[in-house]
Amino acid sequence: MNSISGEMRTKAIRLGAQRRRELSEFAESIADEYFARVRVEPLSLAERKAIPVAFGRYGGAFDGALELFDNRFRMFVNLDRVENKTSTRSRFTLAHELGHFFIDEHRSELQSGRAPGHRSRCEYENDEVVEQEADHFASCLLMPEQRFRNAIRKAKPGWETIRQLSASFGTSWTSTAIRYVALCDHPCAIIKWNPGEYAWKWLSESFFSASIRKTIETTERITVGSATARALAGDLPGESGYFQNGTVASAWFPYVTAGSLRDAILIEAAVPLGKFGVLTVLHSDPS
Repeated sequence: MNSISGEMRTKAIRLGAQRRRELSEFAESIADEYFARVRVEPLSLAERKAIPVAFGRYGGAFDGALELFDNRFRMFVNLDRVENKTSTRSRFTLAHELGHFFIDEHRSELQSGRAPGHRSRCEYENDEVVEQEADHFASCLLMPEQRFRNAIRKAKPGWETIRQLSASFGTSWTSTAIRYVALCDHPCAIIKWNPGEYAWKWLSESFFSASIRKTIETTERITVGSATARALAGDLPGESGYFQNGTVASAWFPYVTAGSLRDAILIEAAVPLGKFGVLTVLHSDPS
């Protein structure tokens, strides 16, 4: 993993709201400057900034790396982790490493020699502050806030909309789902499960404002036979590519009492992610 100075390596559950806003606005300004009316292409942006990109097979140590050789930045993308040059994970990895380049504090660490190189696992697999910042930058670069809000404003809540947004912006299901939850105006949550265990969650502002924040964090608490249980068990989802059923808030949020006014009816979609686990999407029932 990357070497970085003590302060930047401090772990945190979430970036502060002000820092997230700063990075979002900065990334969006870059997207608007270089790709005003078209989809953001991180490989093209690297080329325009004269950063050579090497795609190779480097085992499982990292997704991407940004290093400084003879005062010149170079980027490496690991095909053993991102599958191919044009995959959504490759695009996110490139955008993540561009975050290390564009964010002043990250770039100065490399230029000063305090950090010999950023070797990163992308898409929210690392809880170090420096990696959270690069992940957030990547998300905002690939899915600029105003464009993304315009896209979801009239869309029907649910997994199908997230999947359509993923195709439109050229982003992975996971990163698109996180962006969707962050910017939607209705109750929505995603829970990421690694094979056999809880990984992390993201909740919409609607859940936070209702003081519905803690989710279940063990596979044993998942309702038997539910969409998520079936996905984790390796069942085949059929042509749709995911499982879906109705559920209630109390099945997912331990501090919501069953049958209470807060025990809202929700839609549960569970999306198999192959070796990366399962993504559960919970949202209010629009019917």
